[in-house]
Amino acid sequence: MTVSVETLKGLERKVNVTVPTTKIEEEVNSRLKSMAGRAKMDGFRPGKAPLHLVKQRYSADVRLDVVREMLQPSLYEALKEHDLAPVAAPRIEPGPIEVGQDFTYAAFFEVFPAFKITELGEASLELISSEVTDADVDATIEKLREQHKTWDDVTRPAVEGDKLLIDFDVFEGEQALGDEGRGRDFELILGAGAVLPQLEASLVGAKKGEKSEHVVDFPADWHDVTFAGKTLCFKVTVHQIMEGVLPALDDALAEKFNINEGGIEALKRDIRSHMERALERRVNELNRQTTFDAFLAVNPFDLPTALVDEEIQHLRHEFYHQVFGHEHSDDEKIPDFPRHLFEERATRRVHLGLLFSDYVKQNEIMADKERVEGMIEKSAEAYDDPDEVRAWYHGDQKRMAEIEALVIEEKAAEKLTEHAKITTKAVAYDEVMNPPKATNETNQNDKGESA
Repeated sequence: MTVSVETLKGLERKVNVTVPTTKIEEEVNSRLKSMAGRAKMDGFRPGKAPLHLVKQRYSADVRLDVVREMLQPSLYEALKEHDLAPVAAPRIEPGPIEVGQDFTYAAFFEVFPAFKITELGEASLELISSEVTDADVDATIEKLREQHKTWDDVTRPAVEGDKLLIDFDVFEGEQALGDEGRGRDFELILGAGAVLPQLEASLVGAKKGEKSEHVVDFPADWHDVTFAGKTLCFKVTVHQIMEGVLPALDDALAEKFNINEGGIEALKRDIRSHMERALERRVNELNRQTTFDAFLAVNPFDLPTALVDEEIQHLRHEFYHQVFGHEHSDDEKIPDFPRHLFEERATRRVHLGLLFSDYVKQNEIMADKERVEGMIEKSAEAYDDPDEVRAWYHGDQKRMAEIEALVIEEKAAEKLTEHAKITTKAVAYDEVMNPPKATNETNQNDKGESA
């Protein structure tokens, strides 16, 4: 067998393999002789047909079977001989199968990139710090009050913040849109942004029992194609106007959150504790992301397209379940969401995954038991029954593996920054925990990618 290797573009390789005809014919003849002893042919008793007739009838099929069966072991031998590790199953282009001629085929595949890790060294890194202030706690308390406010009927005209109970019918010109443009006993909080702001604004000043018409222009990219890009008329009847009443800052409010002693001050301490734990996790996560971004920047290398494609499919699958629910089924069909929505994230994940894996091996970074238990303990502290949380982690290998992976991430990030020139930027709590939507999506996408 002869083998030659060609380097195509980037990580693509082409392996040309030639299997000598002597090896093929030797196996073909052996099988035909074995068949001759049991072959059934018209005019002959089983196993008594002449060998030349058996060859005449079966040699083409046997030769095809022999060649097919030789493909896998011959390719394995060729790859081993040239120390090649395909990223995915090779694409085979076979040559003709003819009597007396060597069989040749070509295998196309990508190999894993070879790279030498560059440390961050004394690179400059700007990490962030943050703290929970009294104002942050008060703001959270106000959000909780908003979530638990009650609604009282009022007879005055509606103002922003009121809840309206309405019926509506939507018309395009004189044509009603039917069921898709009809709502009955629909609850709407003015200014909450649950529907188009233009419609909410036009209902400010509405009165109970009043019927009104509101012309609304929907943007072309509106999520519901029934309304997107159209100018529509909403015919609205207001049945009820309700004013929100915030609960008092008293013991009753604290009791709603299982704080039975200490009243509002105890509730504030409990909320601050939860906020500080969440903030610590988020700051650590963002700082790891900054560190890994810098690590990627000093370690560029070609990435296997096959791995990026595989990761895109994985992200499409994730996105599908984010939109349509987390329940899986054997026959689920993932839509072919546009590639560009996932390509940047997939590329980063593959790049970081390959680089991170080598870095961890090279530096023998492992998840030590003490640190794993410490991380579990931090999680358990946030719950009323810490023992139950500890048991929940220890009772599932997958959950333990996730904690161990996070510990390895943290240790790798710490090692990468050992000699870096670090500056720290103080960032407000709300900016860390509630960044603008685009930034938030990016951060969520990057979370845990090296694990």
